[in-house]
Amino acid sequence: MSFVQIASWNIEHLSGSSRSDRRQSAYALADHIEMSGVDVMALQEVYVTAHDEEISIFEESPPIKIATDGARRNSDLDTVCYLLEEHLDEKWKYLLLPNKNAGDTSQICGFIWNTNKLTLSDVKVLNVSHKDGDDNLWDRKPHVLRFTSEIKVFRRDANGNWQELDEKRSFSLVPLHMKSNYGGVTKNRRVRAKEALSLCAAIDDLRDSIDPSIIMIGDTNILNNAEPAIETFLTRGFRDLNNNDATTYWSAQYAEAPFDRAFVAMDRDELKYTRQYVLRSSDLTAHDRFLSDHYMIKISIKDYVDDADTR
Repeated sequence: MSFVQIASWNIEHLSGSSRSDRRQSAYALADHIEMSGVDVMALQEVYVTAHDEEISIFEESPPIKIATDGARRNSDLDTVCYLLEEHLDEKWKYLLLPNKNAGDTSQICGFIWNTNKLTLSDVKVLNVSHKDGDDNLWDRKPHVLRFTSEIKVFRRDANGNWQELDEKRSFSLVPLHMKSNYGGVTKNRRVRAKEALSLCAAIDDLRDSIDPSIIMIGDTNILNNAEPAIETFLTRGFRDLNNNDATTYWSAQYAEAPFDRAFVAMDRDELKYTRQYVLRSSDLTAHDRFLSDHYMIKISIKDYVDDADTR
């Protein structure tokens, strides 16, 4: 594997209504994810579903196995993982992360990944502030995840002969879901500025124990690149890969916005040429109806590059 494909998708209240009323289809979601070619994807707005619910592809087929790597389950993601494994012959898992209120079961952040290509080796809670004056911060508590991959490389031995060796690579992934704009744009712009400061401080506290190739990605709800939160991320050593405010959200009611963004650590060779791409349908109404009001965003990082390889 020469590149790792990383994505993020606000999947718009996934499983937030009864199964009979859901407009999203797990089949459509799996198709979109398979088409994207991603290895790991951060998710926003996932709802926890009953652990004992049985889901089958056909009426008489056996229940689909639960694919969560934790205690929380989403049955639509179970179906997505089943379909991806069926189509790609690769095993997929997902994990749902706790909100600030551990009992919350709505609008959860999480991620889904291809276990044949990546190993989840660590999950750490970022110790962010949740209150600043009258402002509530980080309802969706951020975490930092460490993923590792194994690749084959050629190295010379002591005699100058080439050897093929297995080496591991790793990176740190921080799924984001920042304060929305509901309740007032001016107020929530201020809240996001405070969230950015708190997040960067929490990352700094853990820098000695996490991989320095840090990727923060998700739904920031940031309205434009002039927001103070952006300035904080830039001054603390990150590049905004949606600095041109490309549209990543559309709805008939609220029009367009550049909410979804990836930020990557500066001065890391494997991230040198990383860019953000937006995956959207040419039919925006159909995309909104069957998938989400957000578009998936995607980046890639060089898996073959380490600190000693400047390609």
